[in-house]
Amino acid sequence: MQPLILQALKGNKTQRPPIWFMRQAGRYLPEYNEIRKGLSFVELTQNVDLSIEVSLQPHRRFAVDGIIMFSDILTPLNGAGVPLYFEEKKGPILEKTIASDADLSLLDRFDPSRDVPYVKSIVQGLRSAIDSMPGERPGLLGFAGAPFTLASYLVEGGTSKRFEKTKAFIFGKSELYHKVASRLSEMMIDYLSMQLSSGCDAVQLFDSWGGILSPVHYKEFIAPYTSRIIASLREKFPQKAVILFTGNGSHLLKEMSMQKPDALSLDWRVCADCVSREIDPSIAIQGNMDPLVLYGSAERTKKSVQEVLSMFAGRPGYVFNLGHGIHPESPIPNVEIMVQTVKNFKNPA
Repeated sequence: MQPLILQALKGNKTQRPPIWFMRQAGRYLPEYNEIRKGLSFVELTQNVDLSIEVSLQPHRRFAVDGIIMFSDILTPLNGAGVPLYFEEKKGPILEKTIASDADLSLLDRFDPSRDVPYVKSIVQGLRSAIDSMPGERPGLLGFAGAPFTLASYLVEGGTSKRFEKTKAFIFGKSELYHKVASRLSEMMIDYLSMQLSSGCDAVQLFDSWGGILSPVHYKEFIAPYTSRIIASLREKFPQKAVILFTGNGSHLLKEMSMQKPDALSLDWRVCADCVSREIDPSIAIQGNMDPLVLYGSAERTKKSVQEVLSMFAGRPGYVFNLGHGIHPESPIPNVEIMVQTVKNFKNPA
């Protein structure tokens, strides 16, 4: 039988909404921080046994309906030969960037089975662990970065607040950008195909920086590449699901819907009326509570979860999630309240 989360992602009405949340394996959990001691983030993502353990921690604690492999969206870039490291409170630093056609050679060769074999081993290990679980089994989720977001990292050399280099690149060197995005599209198709063929039930495409563009520029610089990835994966793996997440993308609902993913992951700025107006009813939705609500009281947390459920749970194909990744200081008791409130909810008949 399909996991509950896959049923919902494929647009089926379920008895209750399934729940998982972005960055659920990470710094808000003391057991994660204990494992992380003495290891860099990159070292942890490349350690198969520890990554499997970290991936399973949220399910052990909360019994969430989806287990997402522990990794990072920059993993395939690192595997392709882009050296990078993570700086505390600053994020990833890429030691090579793309500024001209000569730099395209950075992306010339990428074979996920050869260059990031530990990712395949992590997925296979998680698949084995899930298949041995008694009772209702969670779904297994993989993920990758979308071409625009990965291209931004390759241009900026890390994260950015204003994305001046990214926008100068796409507007001033459009031909080069399209070459980069095209190559990244093929890389992500190969990378996500490996995850799905190794045991994932669904994959999420993270376009973390896509919301910095207007709808017109989204159509020009993002849509051709995300739609290529989504179409290829849905053709190869019709029984599995592809989720599209665009950070700060509340103004792009129509454009995201046109990519035809199985599901759209929404941030907290999206209202129920906007969903019914802009998103094709055949597309499942995921989301979308503000993660910082968890910093409030227990009563506020429960009330906010119930408000989100009342807005979206009646739609066929719905998965509860946060509107962005969970924050490191999130109180664990409130996370427990969030999960239990969802699991106690019954979808309308």
